Amino acid sequence: MCSLSCFEVGSDICSHGGVMLAIDLKMGSPEHLDAAPVYDNPVVDNQVMEERNPTLDIIGLYAQVIVDTVRSLYDTAEEEPNVVYFGNMEATLPKRKYAMSASFARSPWLSGCLPQPPPISLVNKFSTWISRDNDSDLDSLWFEHKFPRMLRVNAVCVKQQFFGAHPLDHEVAVLALRRFNQLDVEAQAVSKYLLWREVLEPDFSTHALAGEKVAHIKAVQLQIAHAHHDITACQTFYTPVILDHGWAAYMWDMIRKEIHILDPLCAQPVGAEKRHATHQEAVSQIHEALFSCLNEFFARWHCTSDRWKRKSPKITREVFTRDESGMCMLHAIRHYDGEKMTWPLTKRNLDTFRQTTVFEVFRLQDEQGNFVADHVLRAALEEDEE
Repeated sequence: MCSLSCFEVGSDICSHGGVMLAIDLKMGSPEHLDAAPVYDNPVVDNQVMEERNPTLDIIGLYAQVIVDTVRSLYDTAEEEPNVVYFGNMEATLPKRKYAMSASFARSPWLSGCLPQPPPISLVNKFSTWISRDNDSDLDSLWFEHKFPRMLRVNAVCVKQQFFGAHPLDHEVAVLALRRFNQLDVEAQAVSKYLLWREVLEPDFSTHALAGEKVAHIKAVQLQIAHAHHDITACQTFYTPVILDHGWAAYMWDMIRKEIHILDPLCAQPVGAEKRHATHQEAVSQIHEALFSCLNEFFARWHCTSDRWKRKSPKITREVFTRDESGMCMLHAIRHYDGEKMTWPLTKRNLDTFRQTTVFEVFRLQDEQGNFVADHVLRAALEEDEE
């Protein structure tokens, strides 16, 4: 089974659920028949309607569908001992640490510690090979990576989402981000312990939007409280978010106290007002969850959660579709330096980004530093030119 695909949650379903809930609230349930009748009090009716937020309802329903579906991908697998799986909860919180860093790590664009792009000749050769009809060779390859939690993705799914018509799904996004993190660490010339940006995996925003206690999610504890680097030195925190209209990324700047909403569909005039409202609600929920974790895991965090500014920079002038938003989100996380896109997000650049990213994904390393897809890389790169 491939990993989770984007879901279509129609507003009619959500509104229908809202109607059902409103009816239940008004009619009452059998166990509350002795309660004082409300009759047709217009004040009470207005209060009930005002308390319900349809945008928040849709966000929560959509996130819960993703949580349930990703969890089902691992339900049939035999769980390995001492391995964390999606959604595993921890009753206790990790021991609180002091935020020791007196300063933040420098931006890789300023320090010159950007990951070097792979040789274009190898990228082109690999892209040509993987674009062929070779699904029978790829079907036997499963990307497996165990930190901060178990990830298993079939190579055919990766091919379909980078070169086919399939939109980016939750687990393939996690796969790409883990390889990006490896590249960021490898590029640090001074100290691999200091990173300018911390990219939270989609698990964080998905659990937060589903209304779960994110600080008790074991994978979140491992990524934040038990990170392999000094997370208190990160100036920026990025988190991908998947909503009913597509993917986006949010960035927190701990110095400026700014939240940047990186929306790949920002040039799309249709539905702009609805997307803006959705982003505002989603940012509020994730912001609360983020600082809940930071304050639970660390003592004396650099800043408080109040008085944060929100910005919506226009990261592209081209119109992208919902199905393209996933790749655009990955592009934005890699090339947004906190102020601008250092590599413009265009259709042409996105095609190049797809090729280089899928090549890097197949160079993912396991916990021992070995290439997970070593035999596929050899088959593709050692093949004689026709």
